[in-house]
Amino acid sequence: MIDADSIAVVLDAYGPERAALIDVLRSLSPEDWGRLTECPAYTVKGIATHVLGDDLSLLSRQRDGAEDGTTLMAAELPEADLWTRLDAFNDRWVAAAAFLSTELLIELLGLSGEWTERFYRHVDPREPGESVGLFGATSGTSPFWHAIAREYMERWVHHSQIRRAVGLPSLASEPFLRVGIEVAAAAARAEPGIPAGPDGSWSVGPIDLGHAQQAADILTRAHRAEEIRELAGGPPELVELFASVAGRG
Repeated sequence: MIDADSIAVVLDAYGPERAALIDVLRSLSPEDWGRLTECPAYTVKGIATHVLGDDLSLLSRQRDGAEDGTTLMAAELPEADLWTRLDAFNDRWVAAAAFLSTELLIELLGLSGEWTERFYRHVDPREPGESVGLFGATSGTSPFWHAIAREYMERWVHHSQIRRAVGLPSLASEPFLRVGIEVAAAAARAEPGIPAGPDGSWSVGPIDLGHAQQAADILTRAHRAEEIRELAGGPPELVELFASVAGRG
């Protein structure tokens, strides 16, 4: 299971994932960049711009100690909850960066991917950092390895959203699905189920996610909760809880 001692497994997937994303982006036509995604407000270019914003935001607040975006938004939206402020911050960044050419966006994603990986490889994974909701925290601090794991999942989800928008399958190859399963299991405090053969079923604890492509789809938010209830197997109460967390809103 992924923890502070084994978080290098996740970090080792950072570079290959970003390289695979850049390969996809370089292959896109102008029409592809404008395709709508499962995030209603964002095109393919919008999702790619959001990923760049995530990189710059985490470096600024985690590495350099700058004020985070949701705190900055609180001055303008004092009555809004955290998620509303976060959505507003992300939307504002994507809108403001719309002038970036796709060529420059790709170049910047390559650089920011290198910078974030370098930072995370030098931080003590047990050192307290920002609160990470993926692992159940609602306030206070979380160990840095939680942030490293969360960031991988964010990248995997957005990468797969881009792929699906342009007619490609979710990112389900090695090592991406395996690392995603291990992070999801760690967040759920469960054992990862990784099949020995290519046709086996992947699982998070007692939740059976099915074959590799289906498991990748489920974990990268391709499905709504009601679809996951039909696709996943396991104890009904746990499947219901999992579907409510993993389902796309």
